[in-house]
Amino acid sequence: MADVPKQKRKFKISGTLIFNLIVAVISVWLVINFIVTEDGLIDLLKRPDNFKWGWVIAGLLVFDMNMIIDSFVTLIYLRAEYPQFRFIDALKTAFVGVFFGAVTPSNTGGQPMQLYFLSQKNIRIGYGSACLTQKFIVYQLVTTAFSVFAVIIRFNFFQSAFTNFWSSAFIVIGFVVQLAVTAMFLIVCFAEGVTKKLIRLIYRIFKAIPLIKNPMKKIRTVSREFKMFHTSNRMLMRNKKRLALIFLLVLLQILCIMSVPYFLYVAFDMPALAAANGLRPGNFFDFLCIQSFVLFTSNLVPLPGASGGAELAFSMYFSAYFVIGGVSKIKPAILLWRFITYYGAMLLTAPFSYYTKGKKKTAEINQNIKQDIAAEADAAHTGSDDV
Repeated sequence: MADVPKQKRKFKISGTLIFNLIVAVISVWLVINFIVTEDGLIDLLKRPDNFKWGWVIAGLLVFDMNMIIDSFVTLIYLRAEYPQFRFIDALKTAFVGVFFGAVTPSNTGGQPMQLYFLSQKNIRIGYGSACLTQKFIVYQLVTTAFSVFAVIIRFNFFQSAFTNFWSSAFIVIGFVVQLAVTAMFLIVCFAEGVTKKLIRLIYRIFKAIPLIKNPMKKIRTVSREFKMFHTSNRMLMRNKKRLALIFLLVLLQILCIMSVPYFLYVAFDMPALAAANGLRPGNFFDFLCIQSFVLFTSNLVPLPGASGGAELAFSMYFSAYFVIGGVSKIKPAILLWRFITYYGAMLLTAPFSYYTKGKKKTAEINQNIKQDIAAEADAAHTGSDDV
């Protein structure tokens, strides 16, 4: 019997491919722009002007420390149910989250891949989901609280960024979205009654759309997932000392993330330049507050790493500190900041994406996760799995 020749797969241009190409082009263009244009990285290397690389390395180490702290937070959560869970696996979980968060729009890919990695370590999907979601909520609460505090304490500086309609809209919408996301997750976590009403509303919407088949089955699946999540979440909330420790660690993590621009400010010797021009040099607290503005503003951009938006926000808020007396260091500062907090972090964590590789396809993995959640929710409902 003659062998049947294999058909060649046709190359298709998908929307995902187009999106990824656009993001790649934007990222490459931004990097090249900050390297070769006037007052860019090449000019910095030609004329160092008292530039101190040691402070850049210090900023890099401090930022990377936030991933170590994140690993400890994950470890504390998971050891509440799995005492044998190892720190090295918590570190791998953090690195997996950083990498897939960096390469997906709005950081949406980090948690699902972390959840898949934890499932490979025999962590129940429902419990792992509750841990990761509660960790994210603590992070949102701390960042939002600090942003509100920063706006109040440094309102004059915050107000000075409202230079025109578009910049004002960019800032206000970013701040409102951060508040809304935090409020939404708090409702999902603690207001079970509101969640049930939300599920009923979703069911009515599904029922009204003819294209959605078997809406009741889909709603039952969603309901089971929420039931398992709330069960695990209540268990995690019982230990108040553990929760207080987690809040303190997350606060320290956020301070590590937001302190990077100050290290660059000192690296460029800008405090001395400000004093020489009769200006008040910025202090560490100033930079923490301003960086919180940068974070909630740039998070509005739904691209991997908030490409474009992050650079614009940094330039919009920090120009007063990196452009002094005719000397401009804003372009190399942006490039170094993005390398430390985005490109460098992505390169460091990329090898750990290997731990999410497997023989199963993504669709099969997602199906297995849904089945595990349904089984856990049914067990919790019948009382056979008392967490």
